[in-house]
Formats: sequence, structure tokens, C-alpha cells
Amino acid sequence: MALYGLLSISDLLKPGFFYAVAAGFAVLIVVLLILIYWNLYKRKQAFFRPESFRMGFELWVSKLVLEDTQIPASRIPAKFAKHLKQRDKRQFALNSLIELKKSVAGTVGDKVVALYLELGFKADSIEKLDSPVWYKKVKGINELSVMKQEDMNARIFKLTNNRNKYIRREAQAAMFNFYGFRGLRFLNVLTHSLSDWQQLNLIEQLRPLDPEPIPGLSNWLYSDNNTVVVFALKLAEIYQCFEVHDEVVSCLTHEREEVRGQAAKTLKEIAGDATAAILCERYASETPRNKIVILNSLTAIAGDAQQPFLMKELDSGNDFLKLGAARVIVTCCTAGWGLLESKAAQQPLPFRNIYNHLRFELKR
Repeated sequence: MALYGLLSISDLLKPGFFYAVAAGFAVLIVVLLILIYWNLYKRKQAFFRPESFRMGFELWVSKLVLEDTQIPASRIPAKFAKHLKQRDKRQFALNSLIELKKSVAGTVGDKVVALYLELGFKADSIEKLDSPVWYKKVKGINELSVMKQEDMNARIFKLTNNRNKYIRREAQAAMFNFYGFRGLRFLNVLTHSLSDWQQLNLIEQLRPLDPEPIPGLSNWLYSDNNTVVVFALKLAEIYQCFEVHDEVVSCLTHEREEVRGQAAKTLKEIAGDATAAILCERYASETPRNKIVILNSLTAIAGDAQQPFLMKELDSGNDFLKLGAARVIVTCCTAGWGLLESKAAQQPLPFRNIYNHLRFELKR
């Protein structure tokens, strides 16, 4: 309102006023362009400076670990020492060493660890381990694990049962990374569940190792933690731990269906003379899902002694169980194909279809 009081309509229509407004906008545009340019320039600097540091640092590390020199005796170039005082560049350098350590072993790997210690990065990792922020703690555990800082195992072991699933998973992986099979001792105290995904990851980490006795396996099969029992059964299956056969048999009466099912799978790999009979005995009290599992296991370990049981199961009301029983008969019984063909002649549906299916499946 004050502006309208100072300027009349005739003043607003004068050319000079329009020139003044245009000049003002021009100045504003120039200022905005300068600010945009300055922002882009600073961003360009922020990109290329770390890139230059990255290339120089990685080249220096590569030469250092490949040379026949001792890392602690090597002098850190001043240009890197200066940069490593900056938190972001220091973390970048640490990340580079972590990635390098994951891809090398032997003497070169030892040199990477020595450089990690020489540059004082262990203190950085411990600082993260002490952090109350979960993702920083996870990062610290990972760094100490990759760099094989086994003197930290007592502190990391305490985190293997942490309520935060990400912390305990990283801590469990670290214990395995330190000690291999012996690192699985965290299963003795684990109260939280061990997810299928985590079990798979642990098993995949174990595969490259040479098989060896698994301390604590018998105890894990009696654990109050059902997921620990399942994982122990999987280990017994994969590594054919015949010494725990009786403990695995006891798992067939476990209250949880998934435990009983995994026990039936495991017994297929560690079977003794009486195992097939034991599975047949447990069959009647099982769920349909686990009955199929038992029949699949019997395919590898049954014999003529199980023929009466299997012939009886052909009369089951579940077609999947009929197919499973028929598969065991033709695979494990001496006159299996003749028995199934005779059954198909007496009862064409569904046994003629089952007979033809198994002929195709087993290429007989």
C-alpha cells in the first residue's frame, strides 16, 4: 500500500521504471548464475580431490604390499599422512584396505593387516565397536573380523547373542571367520533364532574348509533353541557325522515339525542298519509333509525288509504318498517293478499313471 502511495499509475508506465525493473532482474540473474557456477565448481572439487587421493593411495598400497619390505619399517608419505587426518578420507582408506584384504591371502594379506595396524586403523574400528549406534557397531565388528584381530574375540563373542539381529549376525560371522568350525561355539549360548538365510550363509562359509570334527554338535542337537537344533542337523547331514546317529534319531520325536523333518533328511546321509526300520516306525505318527520327507529318505536306504510297509502305504488316501511309496518300492525292493505293475493291473487308476510316471522319471 505504501508503494502505491509513492508511485502513481503514470509513474509505473514511464520507460525509466521498466528499465530499472529490468536492470534489477538482470542483476538477480547474474547473481544466481554466479552462485550456480560456484556451487558446481565446489562440487567438482569435492569429487576430484577424493578421486585423486583414492588413486594415489591405492597405487601406494599396491606397491607397498607387493614389494619385499616390512610394513612397519615403511615410511608413510607426508601427503597421505595429512589426508588421513580427515575423517572421510581416513574411512575411505580403511575401506580400501578392507576390500583388498578380502581379495588376497598369504604374505600379501599379512602385509595388508600390518598396514592396517601401522596406520592406526584398529583404533578406528574399536571406536565403531564401542559405538551405541548399531550400524557403526556392525561396521566395527566387520573391520576387526576381516583384519583377523583375534585379540578382540572376547568382546565380539559377547555380541553373538545381542538383541539386535544385525549386530549378532555380524558377530557370529566374525567368530566363524576367526576360528572356522570352532567359531560355532556361539551356538552354545544362542537364545535368539537362527534364520534360514543365516544358516545358509554359515553353511556356505563352511564349505571351502576341510571337514573336521565339530565340537559341541551333540549338545546342539539337544538345544532349547529349535533353530540351533535344525542347524546342527544340517551340519550332521552335510558332513555325514555318523557319530551323532542316535542323537539325530532322538530328534524324530521332537515337538517341532521342522526339526523332525530335518532329522529324517539327515538320517538318509548317516544311516545305519536299523535306520530304515526306525523311519518306518515313526511314519504313522507324522504329518503329511514329513511323511513325504521320510519316503524320500527311504528311497536311499530302504530294502526288502520294508516292502510290507511300503505295499500297505500304496493304499494311502494321499496320491503324493502313494507315488512316494511306489518310488521306494521300485528303487529299493528286489521285485519292485513287478510289484508295481501287478498293482497297476489290479487298480489301473491311479497306479497305471504312477507306473508310467516312474518309468519316465527313472528312465527304466
